[in-house]
Amino acid sequence: MRTPRLALFASVAVLATAATAQAQDAPAPTSAATPAASTGAATFTDDELKKFDDAMVKVRAVSDTLNGAQPTPEQQGQMAAAVQDSGLEVTRFNTLSNAVAADPALAARIRVVNATPPAPGTPAAAVTDDELTRFVTAMTQIRAITAEVQNNQATPEQSAQLTAAVEASGLTTERFNTISRLVSEAPYLQAKAELAGARLEKGVSQ
Repeated sequence: MRTPRLALFASVAVLATAATAQAQDAPAPTSAATPAASTGAATFTDDELKKFDDAMVKVRAVSDTLNGAQPTPEQQGQMAAAVQDSGLEVTRFNTLSNAVAADPALAARIRVVNATPPAPGTPAAAVTDDELTRFVTAMTQIRAITAEVQNNQATPEQSAQLTAAVEASGLTTERFNTISRLVSEAPYLQAKAELAGARLEKGVSQ
């Protein structure tokens, strides 16, 4: 079981270093009250998320010059123009901004939308959403086990627990290790794994 065990440790490092969701902290490009983000993440289309992300880059470029100060009317206008140039209304942008800040799954969806999918027919393209969910489920348990491992040397009991965590997810150790390698190589799969993890945290399967 030596080789699977080493692969399991490698996969822990891969997922532990994946980018985490961060709140959008740029000022809203309007002085009016920002609408409450009462709409669920599923109501935002991928096209809207791409437009939001494109607009956010330009809005941040303006907000980064503020140094914590309130934007001037001119700067508010620049941010509003950036939003409108992206194809979103300012009110929709603000709703999205609030939702992204409050919902890691929505922030993860943006990273998936912006990532380039693997080419059809490649091993990475063959990894299904269900497999990624199983992979992330196993990783959650593996993290808890490896937190108790000292000097990267698992005891026989811990090694058995690592293998059991993988098998309980419904993946074979071989498939788990393959997915782990592919996730480490493909930003798209990393983003999808983050999304799967965020949805599991919320108790949402899709």
